Amino acid sequence: MATRHLVDTYRFGIGRTTLPLGRSRRALEQRRTPGPMDTTVTPLAEPTLTINELADLLSVRPQALYDLRSQGRGPRGFRVGRQLRFRRSEVEAWIADMEDADARRHHSAGRT
Repeated sequence: MATRHLVDTYRFGIGRTTLPLGRSRRALEQRRTPGPMDTTVTPLAEPTLTINELADLLSVRPQALYDLRSQGRGPRGFRVGRQLRFRRSEVEAWIADMEDADARRHHSAGRT
């Protein structure tokens, strides 16, 4: 008779998922249910430049770019580990801003 009880207990447990101690079935189901998908696209595939590549592109020394950045006048960049990276779109916007500032400076000086 005792073996019959063990067999019934074993059969009852087949096909059931065992819950970890302290967790309810509802908590586990909520954890498995995916939340709303984030549909924002981050431009990670945009090409980036290292400080040396940007310096070569602009025909300046890398130290000139470091100096400009320390003065708050350099291009926006970000660090990957210890290396600075610059998005091409940020570099192009920075160059356009410098061109505009230079044009305003020389245009107003030419009028006087």
